[in-house]
Amino acid sequence: MFKFIFLLIFFLTKFSYSYSNSWFTSAADYDSSKYSNLNYITKDNIKNLDTAWVYNNGHVSDRTKSISNNQSTPIFTGNSLIVTSLDNFVIALNPENGKEKWRIKLKSPTAKRGMTFFDGNIFVPSLEGVFVINEHSGILNNTFGKFGLIGTGDKEISLVPPIVFKDKIYIIYKTFLSSHELPSGKLNWKLDLNRARVWSGISFDKETESLVFVTSNLVNLLGNTKIQNDFSNSVIVVDSLTGKLRCKFKDTIHDHWDLDMVGNPILLKKKNQTEKLAYAFSKTGNTFVIELKSCKLKNSDSIKKIKTSNESAIKGEIYSDYQIEVSNPVNLMNLKYNLEEYLSYISKDKINLEYVKHRTRNTKSDSSYIPLSLNYDVIMLGLHGGPEWPGGTHDKLNNQIVIPTNHYPWIVRIYYNCCSKKKVSEVKRKFDLSLRNLTNLKGFYTYQKKCKSCHGKRKNGFYEPEFTGDKYIPSLNGISTLKKFESLKDVNSFNYAHKYSSKIKINESELNSLRKYFTKRDNYLLENDVYRIDGRWQLLLDKNGNFASIPPHGKITAFSIINGKKNWQIPFGQKKYKDNKIINGDMNFGGLLSTKGNLIFATGTTDKKVVAIDALNGKKLWNKQIEFAGSSPPMTYYYKGEQYIIINSSGGRYYGYENKLGDAIYAFKLL
Repeated sequence: MFKFIFLLIFFLTKFSYSYSNSWFTSAADYDSSKYSNLNYITKDNIKNLDTAWVYNNGHVSDRTKSISNNQSTPIFTGNSLIVTSLDNFVIALNPENGKEKWRIKLKSPTAKRGMTFFDGNIFVPSLEGVFVINEHSGILNNTFGKFGLIGTGDKEISLVPPIVFKDKIYIIYKTFLSSHELPSGKLNWKLDLNRARVWSGISFDKETESLVFVTSNLVNLLGNTKIQNDFSNSVIVVDSLTGKLRCKFKDTIHDHWDLDMVGNPILLKKKNQTEKLAYAFSKTGNTFVIELKSCKLKNSDSIKKIKTSNESAIKGEIYSDYQIEVSNPVNLMNLKYNLEEYLSYISKDKINLEYVKHRTRNTKSDSSYIPLSLNYDVIMLGLHGGPEWPGGTHDKLNNQIVIPTNHYPWIVRIYYNCCSKKKVSEVKRKFDLSLRNLTNLKGFYTYQKKCKSCHGKRKNGFYEPEFTGDKYIPSLNGISTLKKFESLKDVNSFNYAHKYSSKIKINESELNSLRKYFTKRDNYLLENDVYRIDGRWQLLLDKNGNFASIPPHGKITAFSIINGKKNWQIPFGQKKYKDNKIINGDMNFGGLLSTKGNLIFATGTTDKKVVAIDALNGKKLWNKQIEFAGSSPPMTYYYKGEQYIIINSSGGRYYGYENKLGDAIYAFKLL
């Protein structure tokens, strides 16, 4: 009897140790802690941490075709490290040396932001649903679902790791959730999120059996935001047994700026307390704290309404007369861009100062949540965070949440686009024919000769995306109805508008003919409802291609879960400007890992470094250059007496990162 009890205790202890130190889903665990109890690597020996091995999966995305990087944090089964590639392979590696054991190709996209390991099987999200792979053989486990595939058949992408608990699996598609029986895959329930999207991750509380996740906005800057059953820009708690909504709390109201809530909510218990809390983050810098049993907002006393303008100059667009601001936990972001402060910051550089003034001449930035308009552009921070999809980590050892943030400027532009597909062929043909009846075609021919090469055949201009830069050639559609028409009032105004673009020589007669041409064209196409209104966001850069805001542009913040106050904050990453000036704090899209060794591991900056930070004060203790920027949160595991730190190194997608993507997995250990 004694022997039996001893063996039982041994195996239970072994299981508990293995489970608590494993990384069975890409956020570490269902609490999304990104924390490890491992403490073999510490502040005392971190200087001995070095590269153990590097694995290359053999596929690098072609930036000229698809600017994609690998955002899937590997998972650990106890026997294998499971990684992915951008050509849709799931791959098992020997955790000791990085040698490949097996690989299997699945449908695209495979495990965009992670996987889950449960009971000897790897559960991989995709466009088809969730594939189930046997850990040892690397082949689909046909005992699950339909030939190893579980899903609803809706052909909607699942970006994030599923939750597998007891005999059920919860699949998080882009705009809905579903519950299925295991192993049959039979559908239990389906919850439609009514166009709100889930693209960061999901957490699961075993005590209340609740699914906890955050959602995106409804529209791409413009569109209907007044809908019933609105799940957008919210943290949501769902009963996993029934699929019924337990509670939801909304951040941005009528979001026309792309201020999604982001990251896996972090679930935790405070020291010496029994209540389970969920911490959920937004690009706005707001953090919501929910007590999961009661489904009540714990920090409601720290939330205030701030008055905002609800006057939209665009027909049909609805804005709120207030938004909310959370002061505790500490707010992580200020959306307002202070143009005057930045101009003062660069005032000694007269050339750059004049450039930025010119760049921002038709903008507003004097408050947060400015309604969008055809007559001005909006400058703001926050479109890439504050917090972003990698979210934060729960440093359990120090009772704090540590989270990276971005702080660089964007300019949001609304413009007339030609033309509505339904009407363009008929109406525009009639307009082109009508030109023949005009007594003066000079404006048309002037445009063809001097403007078309830049502004385009349909006068839609050019808006460079955040992947490559900030080149901007404005749309000229509808210009005669806008304040921007003043740029054509005389030759001097025209020349100033084109100061930093192609130098076009034009005389007053030609300019007058252009004004008449634009006026007649606009009147005709607006009357016939051919124009549509579109919007784009762009980076705001200075003359040297640097972010046009005061650094740091990236930070790491640690705040206490006891009192919500900031423990420490540091710039994250470094950028070397063309004049060799070093800027501390740059954009980041990798993420963090915290460990019981009192360390925070961070990656994802443009300087292509992995850094180890003292969890108590943010002091940098160690760094290592890698070939490509980290592209998802780091992870760690214990194998054969050693702790390994794993970095997914595939480079950055956005402007500012090296114009080169990769396929590497780096493993570090004490040497």
